[in-house]
Amino acid sequence: MAKLNMKNCAHCHKIFLSVLGENVCPECRAYEMTLEEDVKEYVRDHPGVTVRQLIDETGAPDRLIWRMIRQGAFENASGLEVQYPCGRCGKMITKGAYCDECAVKLKMEAKKFADAMKMRTRAAEKGATIRGGSSKTYSNTMYNEIDDAKN
Repeated sequence: MAKLNMKNCAHCHKIFLSVLGENVCPECRAYEMTLEEDVKEYVRDHPGVTVRQLIDETGAPDRLIWRMIRQGAFENASGLEVQYPCGRCGKMITKGAYCDECAVKLKMEAKKFADAMKMRTRAAEKGATIRGGSSKTYSNTMYNEIDDAKN
């Protein structure tokens, strides 16, 4: 016997049957789709619009507009360009989560971190072999405890 998946709509709080795991009832989803079309039309008519202007001019909730941005609703449509702040520095961008400069910096920081972790792992393995005589990896605290126990 199939289990019915009853949910409360995230918007209007009515109980509805969720077939595909959706969080809003069909009526609220239809309203959201109408708002999405209004937002896209506004962006088409006003290239370079900011998110704040979209919210103010269309009346669409900011969560809807941010969801559309995260889903890439404006990235591949010709002529559509929405500006929103970079997630790191606040510079206005039109695609992705970060501006090009921050994306490069984040990539370099991630590489430095990964390299540092590799070096730390290698040093720990080398130290464990030299000190402990086995290939197990030990923390510095464990080394200190071993040294204290020997003395």
